[in-house]
Amino acid sequence: MKLIIAEKPSLARNVAGAIGGGKNKDGYIEAGEYLITWGFGHLLNLKSVEDYTGIKNWREIPLPFIPESFEYKLKSDDGVDKQFKIIKELVDRKDVETIINCGDADREGQVIIDNIIQNTGSKKPVKRLWLPEQTEQTIRKQLNNLEDNNKYKNLYNEGLGRTCMDWLFGINLTVLISVKTGHSFNAGRVLIPIVKFIYDRDNEIKNFKPEKYYQSEGILEKDELQLTLSDSRKHDKAKADEITALWNSGKVKVEKIEKKEIEKTPGKLFSLSKLQSFLSKNYKLSFASSLKIIQGLYEAGYVTYPRTNTEYLAENEKDKVKELIEAYNEYPLIFKDSKKIFDNSKIESHSAIIPTVKKPSNLEGNEKIVYEAIRNRFIANFLNEKTTTKKVTVELKNNKDPESLFKLSGETVINEGFYKYEPKEFKDSLPDFTEGEEFKVDFKTKEKQTQPKKKVTEEELSNYLKNPFRKEDTSEDEEYKALLEGIEIGTEATRTGIIETCKKREYISQKAFNYSIEALGEKLIENLDKLEINLYADKTVEFSKILKKIYKGEAKVEEAIDMTAEELKGIISKDIELEKIDRNELKEAIGECPVCKKTVYEGEKNFYCSDYKNCDFKLWKKTKRFSDELTMTKAKVKSLLSGKKAVFTLTGKENKKFEGYLKLEITEKDGKKYPNLKLDGFPEKKKK
Repeated sequence: MKLIIAEKPSLARNVAGAIGGGKNKDGYIEAGEYLITWGFGHLLNLKSVEDYTGIKNWREIPLPFIPESFEYKLKSDDGVDKQFKIIKELVDRKDVETIINCGDADREGQVIIDNIIQNTGSKKPVKRLWLPEQTEQTIRKQLNNLEDNNKYKNLYNEGLGRTCMDWLFGINLTVLISVKTGHSFNAGRVLIPIVKFIYDRDNEIKNFKPEKYYQSEGILEKDELQLTLSDSRKHDKAKADEITALWNSGKVKVEKIEKKEIEKTPGKLFSLSKLQSFLSKNYKLSFASSLKIIQGLYEAGYVTYPRTNTEYLAENEKDKVKELIEAYNEYPLIFKDSKKIFDNSKIESHSAIIPTVKKPSNLEGNEKIVYEAIRNRFIANFLNEKTTTKKVTVELKNNKDPESLFKLSGETVINEGFYKYEPKEFKDSLPDFTEGEEFKVDFKTKEKQTQPKKKVTEEELSNYLKNPFRKEDTSEDEEYKALLEGIEIGTEATRTGIIETCKKREYISQKAFNYSIEALGEKLIENLDKLEINLYADKTVEFSKILKKIYKGEAKVEEAIDMTAEELKGIISKDIELEKIDRNELKEAIGECPVCKKTVYEGEKNFYCSDYKNCDFKLWKKTKRFSDELTMTKAKVKSLLSGKKAVFTLTGKENKKFEGYLKLEITEKDGKKYPNLKLDGFPEKKKK
C-alpha cells in the first residue's frame, strides 16, 4: 500500500476522487492501493520559550533567546492529537511501503508534511506528489510521475529557515519591546517594514506644506467639444500673468497632426499580486477577499496554483496550453510560441495563474468575477484576432510664444480583439483638426497649489513589498533578476496574511483601499527607532536573500539562524530604556459608559468599558437582537452612547426587512446591568 498524506481534508478528497472507488474510514480514505489521510494545515508548531525553559513570565526570559536546536510539538487540540495518532498508525502499518508527501505545491506545504513524517519517526521511502492544479486529470498524471521527496529538500530547508528566523525575530523583539514599554507589542521581520512604509507616508502627508504656484490655462472650443490648454510649467503670479497676457495677444495654431494605427498587446498572464491588483482596481475587491476566492477556485480545480510570483509559463507547459486551447474551442484561440508567454528564466517554482480544463458551471458573484478575470486574460494572450486602435496626437502652439506647446491626444478602437474580453475605456476621440488652423483662446491665470502624496494603497504596498528598491526605469528583466535573488519583503504566499495581522494588531487601519497608520503603529516604529532596531526594507531584504540562497542550495539553514542570532545580539546588547505606555492613551475614546461613566474603547470584537475588571458593559460588533444580527460600527456606537438613535435594518413580520431607529437603554436583572436596544421610531421615507 501507498500512504498519501495531504495537507488538508479538501485536498485529500480531491485526490481520492481522482483515484476513484474511495471508502471513508476514520481519519482517512482507502482507494485501491492507496490510503489517503490528511492534516489540518499545520499539525505541529515550533515549541515556545516556556516549552524549552519552563519560564512563563516574559520579564524573566533571557534575551536574546536562541534555542540550541529547534523542536516541534503537536498543537494543543484534541482533533489534532487524534488525527496525528491516525497518521502515525497508518505510517507504521506493515503493508504501507511508501509514503507520499501531498502538501500544497509550495514551500509551506513541503514543510507541513515533511514535519509530520519526521515526527512519526518513519524511515520508509517518501515520494512527492506535486500538484500545480487540482483537476482529476492532473492528479492521476502526477500519481504516475511521483518524484523522490529529497528533490524538494532545498524547498523544505528554505521553509524551515524562514520559520526559524521569523520565530527568533518574533519572540525576541516582541518580548523586548513589550517588557520595556509595559504594553503588548507584536513585532516581526516582515511586519515591521510594512508598518514603517505606511508610517513614513502618513508622516510625509502630515508634515507636507503646500506651496502656491500659477499657470496660464484656457479652453479651446471646436465641434461642440471643450479642450483644456494649460501651461505645464509652474510660475510665480507675475510671470504667469505675463504669459497669460502674451498668449491672449495671439492665437493658438495647429502645428502638427500625427495619426497612427497601433496593434495592442494584452496584459501578461497573472501572478498572484498582479491578479489581486487587477481585481482591486477594476472590481473593488480587497486583496484579502480576492485571495480567499482565488484559493477556493484552485482547491475546486478551476485554476492553477495561485501563490505564484511570475507572469510567465514554463517552456515545458506548451503541450498543456495546447490542450487548454482545445478545451476552450468556443473562443477563436491559437497557440503562440512566444517568449512573452513562455520563459523559464522568469520562473522560480510556479508558473502564472491560468484556468484549467475543468470549467465551472455555477459560479456567482465575486467567484465568477475572479474566475473570468483569469480565464479572460488567458484568452487575451492566445486570441487569434488582432487588436488595433487609431491614436491621433495634435500639437498646438501660441503664435506669439515659440516656447508654448500644447499636446492633445485621442484614441479609438478599430479592431476590438481582446477588448471584448477585457474592456478598456479610451479617451474620447478629438475633433477633426487641420494643420495651420488657428483659434482664439481666452487664457486666464489660475492659482494652484502643490499636493501631498496620497495614502498608501493596497496595490502600492504590494508593489513595494515585491521590490522595495524598484525605480521607475527598472526593466522587467531587472525586476525578475531581483526577485530571483530574494530582493523582496515577504512572499506572494504570506504578504496578504501579514498585512491582515498588522490590521488586527491595530498598527494600521484600512478604509476602502487606503492604509493609515494608527497610534499603536506609530508607537511601534518610534520605539524601534529609540532601540536603534533597523529591520526596515534594506535590512529585511538581507534576510530574504539568505533564504533564497538556501532554496538554491547555496547556503544552509544554520547560516540563516546564525545571521539572525548575531542581529539579535547586537540589538539587545545596547540595553536602551523606554518609557512605559498607558494602553488607553493609544485608544480613541468612543464615548461614556452608560453603566459606570468611565470611557468606552473599541476592541477587536466589541466596544468595552475601560474599567472592564469591575464593569461588564460591552457592545459586540455583531449583536444579536431577536432574529437580526446587527453590525455595530464605531459611528453608530458613538451615537448610541451619546443618547442618540442609530438606524438599523431590522426584520419584521413575515421576515420583511425595514429601517428602524434603535436607542440604547440599560436594564437591570439579578443585580446586573445589561445593554438593551429599544426600537424608537422610523426614518422618514424619501419622497419619490
